[in-house]
Amino acid sequence: MYRFNIWKIILIIGVLLLSVLYLIPTPKSLYLPLYGNLPFWIQKAFPPFEVTEDNAFKVNLADVEYPEGKNFQEAIDELQNVFTVHLEKLNFEETVDYEFDTTEAKEFLVKLISDTAKEDPAATLENLHLYGSLPLSLRPVLPANRLNLGLDLKGGVHLVLEVDLQKSKSELLKAHTYSIPEMLRSEQILCRQVEQVDGEDALNVLIEIPSRLRSDQAQKDEYLQKAVNLLNEVEYFEDAQAASEKDTQSTYQLRLAERGMQQYSDQAIERVLIVLRNRVDAFGVAEPSIRQEANRPRIIIELPGAKDSSGPLRIVQTMGRLEFKMVAQNPSGGPFWSGSANTPPPDNLPEDTEILYHHETGDWYVLESPVLLSGHHIKDSRASSGSTSFEIVVLMDFNSEGSTKFAKITGDHIGDHLAIILDDKIQTAPRINSPIRGSAMIEGNFNFEEATYLANILNAGAFPVGVQVGEERAVGPSLGQDSIDNGIKAAIIGLLGVLLFMVIYYRLSGFIAILALVFNMIIILGALAGFGAALTLPGIAGLVLTIGMSVDANVLIFERIREELRTGKTVWDAITSGYQRAFVTILDANLTTFFTALVLYQFGTGPIKGFAVTLGIGILASMFTAIIVTREIYGLTIGNRDVKKLSI
Repeated sequence: MYRFNIWKIILIIGVLLLSVLYLIPTPKSLYLPLYGNLPFWIQKAFPPFEVTEDNAFKVNLADVEYPEGKNFQEAIDELQNVFTVHLEKLNFEETVDYEFDTTEAKEFLVKLISDTAKEDPAATLENLHLYGSLPLSLRPVLPANRLNLGLDLKGGVHLVLEVDLQKSKSELLKAHTYSIPEMLRSEQILCRQVEQVDGEDALNVLIEIPSRLRSDQAQKDEYLQKAVNLLNEVEYFEDAQAASEKDTQSTYQLRLAERGMQQYSDQAIERVLIVLRNRVDAFGVAEPSIRQEANRPRIIIELPGAKDSSGPLRIVQTMGRLEFKMVAQNPSGGPFWSGSANTPPPDNLPEDTEILYHHETGDWYVLESPVLLSGHHIKDSRASSGSTSFEIVVLMDFNSEGSTKFAKITGDHIGDHLAIILDDKIQTAPRINSPIRGSAMIEGNFNFEEATYLANILNAGAFPVGVQVGEERAVGPSLGQDSIDNGIKAAIIGLLGVLLFMVIYYRLSGFIAILALVFNMIIILGALAGFGAALTLPGIAGLVLTIGMSVDANVLIFERIREELRTGKTVWDAITSGYQRAFVTILDANLTTFFTALVLYQFGTGPIKGFAVTLGIGILASMFTAIIVTREIYGLTIGNRDVKKLSI
């Protein structure tokens, strides 16, 4: 006798509806109001924005509890990115129509400054769709993702970026040769020199002992101990070790720790990922996939739909490292030390100087090595026409700290030349005529497209470490379309073959198996969409394999039911016994395959992972449809009826 299980019916209907929901495209007019433009964690943790009396959007972040891995500054960066992108869609331009600000009370403000922006702030805030109308409690189970086609189906660009750890290590040591003296001097410790030890990942720090302390051993020891304590706080390095001691000075050695280098590498890769995502967003590449390869300093970038590799390759290859350095004084008495590309640069350079070349002309300049200001102080950059000509330039606005530093640099070096350097190439080296506050300009015979590109790179930020392209592969859309067509043909042929076999061999019960198979396909595709996965060619292969596997469980069940019918049992008793006896065999066969899929997913990369994901989801779906769905269909149609013969 069949017992009606309401929970099973609800489970089946719920899984079906959820899978269909994930597969139905949601119109943009519904999607944005439902889910909102702010990241889910911000919608969950932050209070709603409000419009202030002085026409600004304000949110108070003082009492916000940040999830693990997030902080106030990262939240501000994400908020600025969201507002910049979506206010631009409303034809608002930063610094012209609005500007960002934060207060000491940890309030984030979007100030509307133009008359156009101030017309109806409440309507503007509503049109931004920052928060979704869908309750947060339902977000984990209702679809916010859609099934996308992978690179091999849609075509595009596949890039692998490798972090140059050796170069990164060199840059880290070089940076500390300038930062350590500044840090010590700010604490009243005289540091005359920091130099790298030849052939070693270590720095020698020379501490000078003031003459007033040399005769007092206690004060001298206290002074040196303070210096050691400060050196021990330097990140990524082991504790300072005394290298040599004299009456007038002491030298301490800082050695780069292996664990510290690993920490630096991990942090650097995280920052590279952030910069890459900002750049891809800024350049409008649709549906990008940017991820770190497991346990390796490599980043895999897939840009579906990109027409060729030149544009995206340029986006990821450009380091974007902007630096400001002074041009050294010419020892022969000239205004600054430089020469044309046709003249050889000097061989013997003074200490703490270097030679760099102009990015266009190839002219060389002798620069003072210390970096006076870097690109991370840039608040905004944009393409613009020059103030006195029609030349296209890149204007840069600094944050408050950068403005103060830039004003001091330009004020202290009036009459000197300041080099603006991008990725070790000099863009321009103008003469400083007066102190400059708040902004700077890069000239370079740009067209508007080139200037906009450079501005976007500077806004997105520089890579914190050296990267290089380890692999580049372009997939043509025609190949992707062929893959789709062939994959669909294979799936249809496989499905028809299975359908004919099941109907001919198992008759009416075969139709039940086909119904379960269709349900199975809906669940798999819905699950892929729910996980935010992209359908790839190996994924289609997994689907085709799942078609055969999904009916395998039904074949085992049907054969068991046939055996039970031959013993003289009633139809429903034979069905019940058949499912019970086949369950252990089905579980054993599917679990072994599922564990194989787990191993492929854990240790595989790229296409292998795609195949493993589809296979794993397919196994779980086939067990669900074969053991629960088909049995309930039998129960609803046969269980409570006096059926003498089963079509099987």
